[in-house]
Amino acid sequence: MSQPSSYNPAAVEAPKQKQKISVYTVMLFISFCAIVLACILLWIELEMWGETWQWWKTTEAIPQGGAFNLNEFLHRTSDFV
Repeated sequence: MSQPSSYNPAAVEAPKQKQKISVYTVMLFISFCAIVLACILLWIELEMWGETWQWWKTTEAIPQGGAFNLNEFLHRTSDFV
């Protein structure tokens, strides 16, 4: 009898083909592009408004009389009651 050879054709792996791009990869790429575009457009919009775009600084806001003043409304309508 002969000795078993170390060459085994079943053990040799065939070169694997590259997988096709799945629909989830395409959706991930589209989502990434949309987020990047939204960030760029937001930055452009904020740059257009100059230095006043810092809307979180509310200490500088001075309340003015609005379109509806409850005290004035009650004073006007108190004649009818």
